[in-house]
Amino acid sequence: MPNWAITNYKFKGADESQAKDLYQKIEALNKMDKPFVENGFGKLWLGCVVNYLGGDYETVYCRGEISSYDKDGDTVSMCCETAWDEMPEFRHFIESKYPGSKIYYQVEESGNLVYATNDREGKYYPERYLLDMYDDNEYFCDLESVAKYVGGTIGKEVKPDVGAIETAIDEFMEEHPEEENWMSFHVFEVCDD
Repeated sequence: MPNWAITNYKFKGADESQAKDLYQKIEALNKMDKPFVENGFGKLWLGCVVNYLGGDYETVYCRGEISSYDKDGDTVSMCCETAWDEMPEFRHFIESKYPGSKIYYQVEESGNLVYATNDREGKYYPERYLLDMYDDNEYFCDLESVAKYVGGTIGKEVKPDVGAIETAIDEFMEEHPEEENWMSFHVFEVCDD
């Protein structure tokens, strides 16, 4: 059984017609009475999307499903649950079907500590840091904001440095082992692809 990742995709079409077409195809799959391709996920299994776009789910690795989607101009947003990581073959397949398009992603999978994005410029996913807490997640674009937040939470000043933040959290949790004080700090890797 895989660890399930939350993968957010932003499909940026070369023009609005590409985004409209992709969105309409996802919408058509969602409105079907039963999945386009029989599977264990449902109507929005990534393999259904691949086959609906003329591909073969047996040659494009697509283990996951779309849990929500939306369109805004020339951009389609998809929130997916995927196995272990984001699905690069699925992403590249969609890009190949829409020349000039680009799909940006942000993925989180806490079991194997996968935190990554290919949004180098931060246009869609500017957050580079995540503070995973007992009952909430907080996202940050810079270390200064993380340090300020952690410092306010633990009651002491924290330097805006990855090591200093990790040490401050570790020390706080050792001093306060109650479950509701649990925190975990993560840095999103910025990938080229």
